[in-house]
Amino acid sequence: MDDIAVQVRGIRELEGALDRMRRDVDVATVAALKATQNLAKKSIRSQIRGRPRWDHRGKSSRTGDTVKLNLSPHHATKGGGPGRLTGTLTRGVGGVRRPRRTLAGFQGGVGVGGGVRNLYKKRIEGQYPYFKPGLRKAEPQMSAVWFKAWGRAVR
Repeated sequence: MDDIAVQVRGIRELEGALDRMRRDVDVATVAALKATQNLAKKSIRSQIRGRPRWDHRGKSSRTGDTVKLNLSPHHATKGGGPGRLTGTLTRGVGGVRRPRRTLAGFQGGVGVGGGVRNLYKKRIEGQYPYFKPGLRKAEPQMSAVWFKAWGRAVR
């Protein structure tokens, strides 16, 4: 019987190319994760902003050379959102800055922190839902970000 011999060339180049592709995919994954977190954060913040429930007191208006102060309290009717009184809740919406590597890939997230108390967040979410609707509004754009990032990495 005759022996059959096979010679394979280019294994090192193949392994190098696969390692480069793996690194490119990891970089693209982290970039897409951060981009989708920013989309969600922006969308959630837009759901929080609404017409403020109170007008500003003491707003000055110039008439000629004199400054007239309007000190009477103005009350606007409640709008369709929590209103932006101090902005603490809006500034508290944030994402993970450095996504962690896990067995399945990378882990990130968006949440409300930044000195905002849990009772306040829960009460405002119950009264004027902002988190879930904001996340739902951002979801259709998220898949496009992932396809674009991974498409560039695998090319």
